[in-house]
Amino acid sequence: MHAVQVKGLTGVIMSSPEPSRLATFYRDVLGIPLALNRHGNTPEHWECNYNGIHYAVLKQKVTTPANVNTVLSFAVDDIEGFVSAHNILLIHPIMDLGEGAFIASFNDPDGNILRFWMTKN
Repeated sequence: MHAVQVKGLTGVIMSSPEPSRLATFYRDVLGIPLALNRHGNTPEHWECNYNGIHYAVLKQKVTTPANVNTVLSFAVDDIEGFVSAHNILLIHPIMDLGEGAFIASFNDPDGNILRFWMTKN
């Protein structure tokens, strides 16, 4: 029998008590071009398609703690330069994973853990 598996990641859908603040961070700091939108029966929300992934930030309906079990990782060319340019406070120093891979973790305005990933050849 053929194994059924997913074809890939298509979206990152987040909710926030302050969706405008969170969307502004993802747009202005990370460069994900979120824009306010409304379609169908959905309430007004922030969304965009960026590099083949649909991003959306919705108004949080239920109060929940920040996400610590799933960490979104964003590729950058220069972690130190990006962190410096945007005054980002890292959770831990930049970690060398070997084979030219480096990571650094930080929090978004809602406290969700995010990660920068950099590969040096």
